Amino acid sequence: MQTQEAGNQEPEYLTATQIAQKLSCSIKAIQKWTAQRRIPCAKVGYHWRYPVTEINKRLLSGQLLTPMTKEKK
Repeated sequence: MQTQEAGNQEPEYLTATQIAQKLSCSIKAIQKWTAQRRIPCAKVGYHWRYPVTEINKRLLSGQLLTPMTKEKK
């Protein structure tokens, strides 16, 4: 795991509240998109966390809210 210098980088994962602020939308919208698997997320314990790098990548490519498909093994 990479170390982060204080104040220089965003954390690797954000909470629903932090993502809602970043995307300028409501927490309810984030919860809805999470339930629909339209936004990248991971369950950590009882809480959902959102990977900043994946969200930024999808924002730049215009694919943030496209439904995620399961990868074939």
